[in-house]
Amino acid sequence: MVLACSQRQENLLQTAVDLVRPRGTLLYSTCTFSPEENETVIARFLTQYPDFALLDPPRFAGFGEGRPDWAAPPAGAELARAVRLWPHRFPGEGHFLALLQRTGEPENRTVDTPREFVIHTPLRNDLAQWRAFADELLAFDLPEDRLHAAGGRLYLLPARHPATGTLRLIRYGVLLGELRGNYFRPSAELALVLHVADMTHSVSWSPDDSRLQDYMAGVDIPDPGPNGWLLVSVDGYGLGWAKRVNGRLKNHYPHHARRPQTG
Repeated sequence: MVLACSQRQENLLQTAVDLVRPRGTLLYSTCTFSPEENETVIARFLTQYPDFALLDPPRFAGFGEGRPDWAAPPAGAELARAVRLWPHRFPGEGHFLALLQRTGEPENRTVDTPREFVIHTPLRNDLAQWRAFADELLAFDLPEDRLHAAGGRLYLLPARHPATGTLRLIRYGVLLGELRGNYFRPSAELALVLHVADMTHSVSWSPDDSRLQDYMAGVDIPDPGPNGWLLVSVDGYGLGWAKRVNGRLKNHYPHHARRPQTG
């Protein structure tokens, strides 16, 4: 197990190399006493990547030095710049730190100027798509002044939120769904915050219902009723979406979440 962890950690370091710019730093840290996962890993790394060097980090009470003599084979004296944290001298269960710096001069790079987050009100056609979906399925009203459209998607912004400045946002608020030009497709994220009491069209199955297992496997399910979107729920709590077409529920459970059928 120790040797397997050591190999895994060496692989992680080799991947991290590509992320470090000249003069950039890389901190290697473990929570083990094992020299095979500590000094030996760093010694091999420095041999393989001679453009990296060990820095001597700030020392605090309880910081012990690395042990070059414990590496296999024994390493250079610079390995003493690493840090060992012993549990009888420092809070914790025993740790190891090695601060590495890449040599060379920093590259001149043009950095994009961050932009302020701007709320984009949905266009008239996009808003019409959402209203058609919400009027048909939702038993409550969502405040339209908190709708934000970006990248072909519609979001519900939080009622109260701090100014984000130039912080890059991957997702802000609840993803309601996708704007497909002439119709709205609800998101799995929206389904997870809904209950059948919030809906005008839904199905609710018990956890041991065979239809639930089929649904989570991505199977279309016979279900008579009017055509259109509906919420699929478990004991009333939203799980995903289906679209009833001619007596069958067309499965819209996310592909990445589907489970193979059993039995």
